[in-house]
This record gives sequence, structure tokens and C-alpha cells, in this order.
Amino acid sequence: MKFIPLILLLGLLAGCGKWPPVTNDKQAILRLPPSTESIRARALHDDDFASLGHLPELRDLDLYGGYAVCPANFSDAGLAELASLQLPHLETLYFGHCTNITDASLAYVVKLKTVSSLGLVACPRITDAGLQRLVGMPSLLELDLRGCTNITDTGLDYLAAKSSWQRISLGGCTQITFEAVTNLQRHFPNASIKRDDQEWSYEK
Repeated sequence: MKFIPLILLLGLLAGCGKWPPVTNDKQAILRLPPSTESIRARALHDDDFASLGHLPELRDLDLYGGYAVCPANFSDAGLAELASLQLPHLETLYFGHCTNITDASLAYVVKLKTVSSLGLVACPRITDAGLQRLVGMPSLLELDLRGCTNITDTGLDYLAAKSSWQRISLGGCTQITFEAVTNLQRHFPNASIKRDDQEWSYEK
């Protein structure tokens, strides 16, 4: 069974204990009631993202789940569209195994001021430069970077400029040293900052 980030799982199961609907395209989104709070939407294309504006109560957007059977079809352009929408309750945003999103996407993600938990799992085109942008997200508390092989200790130096971290996950980030992880943990003693490569090897 593939790993599901705890905060995302809790959000998805909150209330009624049901999995959120899978929405593969614009038509599927528009069929949902506007009160929908959680969706899985890995199969969306860039031109489908505008339809998410139909869901003003959206809190959890999962673009990660299902990666083993469905490639991510969206790119930076889709994230630009997402950032332009009025989604005032969006808290959890997860990407995983997305080869078409780059640091440019994070310039759009940073505009989502209400997001408190962000996953960028195994997104190989995310680099230190992109992480520097995330410091400007006022509500961001948790960051999942597992499997991002193109971030380095420099990226952790950038993250140290933000004081409100609660959790940063770094398993499988092969260019980050354990010394840098330890230093960042010392900087934020009340946060959980880990590079657990064994966990990542099992879950990837």
C-alpha cells in the first residue's frame, strides 16, 4: 500500500470517513456540488484547472494520489491558473511525481496564502531556487519534499528564514546532508525535520 501523508489523510477522511471523489477532468469537477471540500485530481490537464473555481469550499486538493497508474498531465500553466482562483479555504495541496512542474510553479503556489501543508514529493525539477519562494507563504507550516533529488543544503538555508515550520520531510533528498538537516532541526527545536531515507525507500 502506498504512503498517504498523514495530514492529507486526516483531511480527506474528516467528517464522514469517505474518500474524496476522483475528478479526472473539467466535466467531472463541474458535476460536484460547490460545497465539496476534498478532491483527488491527478489526471487534470492545464485547461481543467479553471473549473476548480466551481468549488469555493475546497480545502484539500490531492494531485499526488494515483501516481502509480496515472501520469501527471499538468504543468506550470495549470498552477498559474490555480493561483488565480478564489479558493479562500484551501489548506492542503499535494503534488507527487510531477515531471512537468518547475520552480516557476512555486511562484504561483506562493500566492495561495491559506495553504498550510504543501507536498512536492518526487518532483525532480524543483530546486533550491524554488524553495526560496516558499518563505513568502504566511500560513505554510508543513512541507513534504521527499524524493526531491535536486534540492541541496542551500535550499535548507533558504527555508531557515521562515520561523513557523512544524514539519519538513526530506527522505530521499540525496543532495542534502544529514549535517544540514541537524542544523535546521536545531534552528527549529519544536518542529519535526527529518531525512528518513529508509522510510522513503519503502514508500516511493
